[in-house]
Amino acid sequence: MTILCYHSVAPGWDDPVSVEPIDFDAQCAALARRGDVVSLTAVQAHVAAHGDAPAGTTVLTFDDGFADFVDHAVPIMSRHGLTASMYIVAGSLRPEGVQVDWITGLDAADAPPLLTADQIRELHDRGWHIGSHTMVHADLPTLSEAECLADLTESRELLSDLLGTAVTTLAYPFGHHAEHVRRAARHAGYDIAVALPDKPEQGERYAVPRTGVYRGNPMWKFRVKNTGLYARVRTSSAYQHATGAASALRSRIGA
Repeated sequence: MTILCYHSVAPGWDDPVSVEPIDFDAQCAALARRGDVVSLTAVQAHVAAHGDAPAGTTVLTFDDGFADFVDHAVPIMSRHGLTASMYIVAGSLRPEGVQVDWITGLDAADAPPLLTADQIRELHDRGWHIGSHTMVHADLPTLSEAECLADLTESRELLSDLLGTAVTTLAYPFGHHAEHVRRAARHAGYDIAVALPDKPEQGERYAVPRTGVYRGNPMWKFRVKNTGLYARVRTSSAYQHATGAASALRSRIGA
């Protein structure tokens, strides 16, 4: 199983996290031809029944809750018969909202809008899976276990109250987690938590690996990313050693 992680699908936002709609459409067309995209809820059901994830499948996930999900991503996925999970920064549901201050190089005042409560509720009612992306997109390993538990509990309860059903999946901001974060996620009532590893780590129920899809990824790279092999190689010790050696060599050459 491969879980792909997107953030934004929007025309003209020249940022690594934002995929152009025309590129996303091509990616969705390729996925639809394969016919192996399933929902994260289907994966949860399969794991509960069989003890493992369904092999050879792809899950689409979106982090942050940008409003362009409704404007661009949903129409494209619907046209291709695909589905996805959207992870919401639940602080956006409070009257004061939340500052989008987690995009590198982007001033919060210039950040694109987030989904409204009504949009989130409508997505859920139409069958799109909704999960938690914490309250304010904090880097959870920098918090204490008690702080993590408070954040993760509040975000799950806010979203559950909004949707009228239990929210049981979590996406870690920046993909970062640690032992105390995973423990807090379990105690906060989540069934599964997804990460975004960029180094070797042991995958488990509260650290399910995903692969990021970013602006400008060519189709050949997207196809490679949509394989279990890519994630295993990308996060392997051998890959980390090779890239570290290559970086050191470039530094010496440039010195």
